[in-house]
Amino acid sequence: MAGNSILAAVDLQHEESDAHVAAEALSLARTHGADLHLIYVVPDQQISYVQNYVPKDMKAQVDADANEHLQSFLALLDTGDVSVDLHVQRGIVYEEIINVSNQISADFVVVGSNKPKLTDFFMGPNAARVARHAECSVMIVRPSRSD
Repeated sequence: MAGNSILAAVDLQHEESDAHVAAEALSLARTHGADLHLIYVVPDQQISYVQNYVPKDMKAQVDADANEHLQSFLALLDTGDVSVDLHVQRGIVYEEIINVSNQISADFVVVGSNKPKLTDFFMGPNAARVARHAECSVMIVRPSRSD
């Protein structure tokens, strides 16, 4: 699998709980000799009326802050000899994860899922959509039982 890639989606608003997602992705990358790509998607407002009130410079600042935050998150990980690229995207979370996985020809996508709730049928909506629509294998990582 040398020269291949793994995409791990992390939510910087829940970085403590998503550290296990990155750890699993790093383990997978080491095992398969793959490059790791970390992605964070800034959720965009889907209501065009609201978009008109969000200044463009504010969006740019949010994206820059998210990129800095993702770099800080990466600095806390023991990446060892795994090559890691960072991606900050803006849009619908599952769509952007799938888009980037296709762009980098990912062999695996690693996503986290929240604790099961009956309302989301035991898997978060983004994880479920990525699993359904990705063109590669998807690993869904649950929080530890103690969380």
